[in-house]
Amino acid sequence: MTIAVLSDIHGNHVALEKCLDYLKNKDIDTYCFLGDYTGEFPGIEKVMETLYDLKKNKNCFFLRGNKENYQLEDLGKAHPEWDAYPSTIGLLRYANAHLTKKDVEFFNSLPITMTIKNEGLPDIVICHGSPRKVNEKFAINEQSLNEVAYETDADYIVCGHTHIKMEKECGTTHIWNPGSVGASIDVPYSHRFMLLHGVGGKWEPEFVSLEADIDLIISEMKKAGLYETAPYWTKFTELLVTGKCGKYTHAGLLGRAMDLCNRKYGKCDWPQVPEECMAEAFDEICGSLS
Repeated sequence: MTIAVLSDIHGNHVALEKCLDYLKNKDIDTYCFLGDYTGEFPGIEKVMETLYDLKKNKNCFFLRGNKENYQLEDLGKAHPEWDAYPSTIGLLRYANAHLTKKDVEFFNSLPITMTIKNEGLPDIVICHGSPRKVNEKFAINEQSLNEVAYETDADYIVCGHTHIKMEKECGTTHIWNPGSVGASIDVPYSHRFMLLHGVGGKWEPEFVSLEADIDLIISEMKKAGLYETAPYWTKFTELLVTGKCGKYTHAGLLGRAMDLCNRKYGKCDWPQVPEECMAEAFDEICGSLS
């Protein structure tokens, strides 16, 4: 029994297609997708078409990520009062414009967690953030790790969201994160996913990292106009895929911009982060990298 676990595609159809091409030559019984099908890259339509086609021919499980929640909460709608915040709202609007009614209904049907059962093997709890919250980064917080392991009483938990490949033990619970298919923070940047092999009554992980076609990915971002749609967010994405962002993440860029906004204006309500604050945060974090 082998399960392929893929998470955090983020609209990167180039990455998804490379991973699925690799898996064609493997004996995969089940595919699990942990959410965040949209995000920083422009291939949303191709990603969704590829997933629907796979679903017709293979046994697949799909979860909803926080990116899907944003669309279900209508954050990508027009909202003209948000026009001044392109680096935070731009890609939400881009996703909204490139998703169909079928896609939104599909997202709405998805759970944030489920349990995978296979005869003769232990159950696996899968989730995007954590089993209790779609955007919880529990896998990098020791207290949350202990709480979730205790609450779920599971032998195996597989999560995404952080984009970081991880394997930990919390008591008797094995917790694994495959990393990100489309927006990995590996240096050098790569396409990450995981195979779970059912062997001898237990699960054994195999972490896979595939080399990326960086020039093609950046070319597609430029052709789609993402640098105009979400300026500083997309500039940071380029640093991510070229391996120049070091230890920094999109979340770190946003967090710094919101800190600057709070200092200047006394509050900061995401996604209403002023472009001046995004520019200052980008220059502070990435000025020496770009």
